Amino acid sequence: MEEEKLYPPKVKAMYEAVLDLFASGRELSTLKVSEITAKAGIGKGTAYEYFATKEEMIVGAIQYEAEKHVAVIMELIENGQSFQEIIFQGMDMLEATHRKYGGFALLERILRDDPISGSGIMKELVKRKEDCGAAMDMTGKMLELAADKGLVRERDGFRVWSAILSQFVSYAFYLTHEELFADVDREKARNFVYDSIIKILV
Repeated sequence: MEEEKLYPPKVKAMYEAVLDLFASGRELSTLKVSEITAKAGIGKGTAYEYFATKEEMIVGAIQYEAEKHVAVIMELIENGQSFQEIIFQGMDMLEATHRKYGGFALLERILRDDPISGSGIMKELVKRKEDCGAAMDMTGKMLELAADKGLVRERDGFRVWSAILSQFVSYAFYLTHEELFADVDREKARNFVYDSIIKILV
């Protein structure tokens, strides 16, 4: 398995604190550094030894969470799981994230917070776009896996990433508004997501 990125214990504690506060439904514009550090069990001044701004800390926490999901998928690939099993495991993780953070609520809070508070969350996300190497590597390996099994013919990494991401966004919408789709149970929805990915990439 790809070596897990190591974070200083205090940074990891702050990231976990941010994620716990997200899960409680807190608005980003009202989140304070002192609140994050108190939840992390460290002094407020310690935060500024590692981060220049609150936004840097928040985006770091989002990246930290994403890296854990990427690591799980990479381990599945290296352990010889099938493309289908990996896609379904991805949906399992999406369901867990939905339960913890309330579906699209976290993304909506990030997008809504930036223009209102001027906090620059989106600007910080853009600054970190170069840190997406692990996710792109994962996409490439999944593409190889699917192509080698004759499931897909598509060889463009961007198209593969777009196909998977678009269908996962659709599934996230389904999870958030499941009551609107009373005639579609989760098994049917999950199979539809997988079948749609394959159809897009054939």
